[in-house]
Amino acid sequence: MRTARSIEEQEERKQARDNSDEAQISPELRQSVRQKHRRGDASRIAAWRFQPGKSGNPGGVPKHDVAKEIAKAIFENNPDMVYKAFAKAIAKGNAYAFQVLADRGYGKLKEQHQVEVGPYRDLSDDELRDRIAKLQEQLGLPPHTEEDNAPKPS
Repeated sequence: MRTARSIEEQEERKQARDNSDEAQISPELRQSVRQKHRRGDASRIAAWRFQPGKSGNPGGVPKHDVAKEIAKAIFENNPDMVYKAFAKAIAKGNAYAFQVLADRGYGKLKEQHQVEVGPYRDLSDDELRDRIAKLQEQLGLPPHTEEDNAPKPS
């Protein structure tokens, strides 16, 4: 139960604590409340911004990829072990380890997309209409007429 005396003691402790904090911090180092809430202000990090004409990656791309060499060594020097391990992983349905090691050691395969030019490219408009009519007939669709393409009144 709180009494008047316990409340007074608590207030004295708070006041003593607040006074001791102020004595330790110099006025130059204290920030106002308004400055503490300006977190979005980028002026405090201005010294670390990228400078024009200066590279953000001065060392460039590393010339020596150790992980690549390790992956190649595993594939080339232990073919039996790699075969057994991957056969076991693939039998379980997990080919992820093989993909990661192969991609790291030899690079990812380039995806090739082959686009075939349609057989109707060189046909005239009349020939295309005839072909569409034949396909509709084969599919059992009603014949397409010019009236279907006409804009409908609203």
